[in-house]
Amino acid sequence: MPSAPTASVVFGDYNIPGVPSSGRKAVKKADARAWGAWLESFVTAIGVAGGSVYLTRAQLFADLQHDANDSAWVLQDETTDFNGIYRKSGAAGTGSWSRVADLPYSVIVADDDGSGTPNAINAASALPISASAQVWVSVQDTNTGSPVTISFNSGPVLTIKTNSGGNIAPGGIVAGSILIGRVEGFTFRLASDQASAAIQAATEAVFHQFQSQYLGSYGSAPTSDPNGSPIVQGAFYWNTVAKAYFYWDGAAWQGFPFAAVADSTVTEAKLATILRNRIVIDGGTLSAIHSARAVAEPVFMANGLADGFGGESGINTGASSGYALDPDNGRVINGGDPVRQVDAFAYVSLATSAGGWSGNTLRQKFAGGRISQSGNKIRVLCKGGASGATFSSIYVGHAGSGGSFSGDQVPLTFGGGSSTLILSANEEEWSDWVNYNVVAGSPLIIAAQCIAGGTIGRINPTDADFTLYYKSGTDAAATVASGYTTSANDIVLVEQIQVEQPDSTQNIVLVTAAFDFIDFTPTQIKVSGIFEALDALTLNTDVKIDVSRDGGATWSAATMSQIKALGPKTYFETNAVSVSGQPAGNDIAIRYRTFNLKRCYLCGVRTEVTA
Repeated sequence: MPSAPTASVVFGDYNIPGVPSSGRKAVKKADARAWGAWLESFVTAIGVAGGSVYLTRAQLFADLQHDANDSAWVLQDETTDFNGIYRKSGAAGTGSWSRVADLPYSVIVADDDGSGTPNAINAASALPISASAQVWVSVQDTNTGSPVTISFNSGPVLTIKTNSGGNIAPGGIVAGSILIGRVEGFTFRLASDQASAAIQAATEAVFHQFQSQYLGSYGSAPTSDPNGSPIVQGAFYWNTVAKAYFYWDGAAWQGFPFAAVADSTVTEAKLATILRNRIVIDGGTLSAIHSARAVAEPVFMANGLADGFGGESGINTGASSGYALDPDNGRVINGGDPVRQVDAFAYVSLATSAGGWSGNTLRQKFAGGRISQSGNKIRVLCKGGASGATFSSIYVGHAGSGGSFSGDQVPLTFGGGSSTLILSANEEEWSDWVNYNVVAGSPLIIAAQCIAGGTIGRINPTDADFTLYYKSGTDAAATVASGYTTSANDIVLVEQIQVEQPDSTQNIVLVTAAFDFIDFTPTQIKVSGIFEALDALTLNTDVKIDVSRDGGATWSAATMSQIKALGPKTYFETNAVSVSGQPAGNDIAIRYRTFNLKRCYLCGVRTEVTA
């Protein structure tokens, strides 16, 4: 029995054990010191009995004068994870120490050192904090926010969680209280949930705030909110007599703008001034806008700013060119394609081998139906057989009758210009790209002169779309095939044919469908929108915006500036362009143009018009 009080007495829950009504017990520092002194004497006794105690791991590692399997404790290392129980490996004077367990403290006492805030507590303890011990922390202040964090001995910042895993509500930690919990990863999990009174207080505060905004239902205008407080600006209520909502503008009760429209008709008398002067139209399909009160006030029109054009209803297709509409989201992109390499004949595996071809010329013919892509360059993939083969020349060209070329054949080169192809056993090798106009749907012939080796890759299944011609001799370059023998309808040597297609990217000219203002003449136009660049582009050089008030007959240039960049997207707006110098008109159109074949998406435009 220790001379000091036990931990259960020092850190008891109540003044009288097991009697909650006696009140929560505060830890007396004198008792805690006495208990700690007893524990320290216990540790010392362990050292005398054969173990050792070190303040830091460095001190322990410097002392190897211990036998194998001796134990030692590290108690006060600044690196918390270095504290623990260690075991010696190796004979005295050699070997090393390895950490095998946490220190066997069941309870660690910590105190709020006052250097933090009510919502970010800094705590200090005489013993290192470990996940295997229960931690008791006395706090100084009531928290005012959520979540609340705690750091022990300047260590990692841990989020305090209730036992059920929730964050601490504002006011959930009361000044002078003791938190009991354990460290779990990056959280400090309490042994219990916070007091229900704190949750209730937080709920009541939210409800009080809600009541200050929505006052409820009344037969006549209220003069205070349900809590008896003055009515705040923006508060509203439901009038049970008028069957409408009213809001407080800070001086008087006002009806919501739509409240008077109860007969499905809209008239000048029913529209509030702000609605007459600021009209928002989304989609660009309205043929005319009537707004007699829009003089000197901006009118906003949108053409797919958020959702894309969605279709060509917002585009003047007759005045536009060079664009393609993205079918998924309605964005507009340049028509055509950049340079690309595609399969004219898709890859097939020459899984078997054909031999005995040394001294022969082979002509492999591909039916027109197997040549699926056109291009202005070509290359082929060849494969050797079980022992490989060497070819002195290989030619490609469109086929005439039988095994003959049509007369446009060209030589293929390999490895950067060599006319000789050397294939090791089962080796694959691409030819160099050569200029040649391949026509999709026209049959091709690849002719090759085998001068050594003589085994090449082969696919056994016969197919009428492929024909092999062969003879002894070297006439791969000859146009007319004479004296050739026709072999089985299977493929040898050539596994794949690719063609390169030239750049067909187009510059965009896109004109929006016109908006017609019936009863006033616009004097200024401003445009904003979103570009998504696929190539690096410069505003006002690679992409330009023009505006018109006569339906696109006359254009005035706008100057774009970047509002924000988000990855490849550029949010832009233009200056307010004066169109007073254009012929009188009220048909607003916007023209978007790209230059220098720069590819980008236009995700829609939004237009401001001022009379």
